[in-house]
Amino acid sequence: MFCAKFIQLALITATVLASQSAVAQTGPLSGVYQILSGRYNECCGFTGTDSGYDLPSPNQSHVKLTIDPQNSFASMTFLGADMQTVFSRTPCSTPLNFAFDYGFVSTDGIIFHVDPGPPPDALFWSYEVSNSGNTLRIIGTLGIAQSACADVPTRFGHTNVVAKLISKPTLSVLGYSSDSGARLFLQGHAGHTNVIEVSTDLVAWKPVSTNVMDFSLCPICPFFLFEDFSSTNQPVRFYRAFELW
Repeated sequence: MFCAKFIQLALITATVLASQSAVAQTGPLSGVYQILSGRYNECCGFTGTDSGYDLPSPNQSHVKLTIDPQNSFASMTFLGADMQTVFSRTPCSTPLNFAFDYGFVSTDGIIFHVDPGPPPDALFWSYEVSNSGNTLRIIGTLGIAQSACADVPTRFGHTNVVAKLISKPTLSVLGYSSDSGARLFLQGHAGHTNVIEVSTDLVAWKPVSTNVMDFSLCPICPFFLFEDFSSTNQPVRFYRAFELW
């Protein structure tokens, strides 16, 4: 099972080669971010003990950020190392998921804020997310204003969390010949599996190449070259690539 699928498209016709280009964007970017540093803390039962651990950790390794540009809203979720499991805590009877919706988006960052809700927990949270390029800086608190359990943590939070956007694999067309068909160039991340898929109508897709990117120090590595011999007799051919994490 995989939990992240990054897609880049390239278009081929009999005489024209084209690739999708990126559009410049200001403000935070949607995607999965890898946590580089920071700290997670829990506080404060009757004893007032403050405990926590440094990040990244197996249960908090990534942050998924989704931006809705039309409504200027965002959602943010803390994920484990598998990039799929949502980080949660159950201090009493109700699980607390670290997944936040309806964040207000500006060019400088995002604010997630909810005042104490209804009983029995009166859940609240307040998170600030600032961004610089492809890097997020996160600080915030999720808490329970009321608790039916004795001496359990009621406040949970993150400080000085730094997370970097995981870039998408890059797919480009190097050339085309009547003998060998299309020649594709795919750049990805070392140690991860990349799949190239092909379609003739942008509806039905099938895999034509699966490779694990090797580890190398060359400036453009890791990369893979693929020749699609089956494209020599196809008037139109579409390609996309995704990476498994």
